[in-house]
Amino acid sequence: MTQPQIPTAHTPSELPPMPIDPAWIQEGTPIACGAVLTQSQDKLLSSGYWSCTAGKFQWVFSWDEFVCILEGEVTIREAGGATHTLKAGDVAHFPRGLTTYWHVPKYVRKFFTLRTAEPFHL
Repeated sequence: MTQPQIPTAHTPSELPPMPIDPAWIQEGTPIACGAVLTQSQDKLLSSGYWSCTAGKFQWVFSWDEFVCILEGEVTIREAGGATHTLKAGDVAHFPRGLTTYWHVPKYVRKFFTLRTAEPFHL
């Protein structure tokens, strides 16, 4: 039998902690959780889930990230000034190197896909 070509994973009922850098937190005590669940064989593409409670924080993208908001909402301001409010069903792409400022009013949960320049080892 050959190795499976399609990586699969089950959505966990609870996500493990994935803390935000304390230096990036601007307001509140946002609690972030997440997990990478699947990866391409070369480890350059990864996907998973991430959630966060209320707060404001900076986020600098070390990779290209595509997201689909599953629950809640978030308002994201780009360092250049453009502002985007994403709600359940919305999708977005964050290019590598982008500095953003996140405001999560209550809660947000997203599915993400990352494209990294180097293999992303878990």
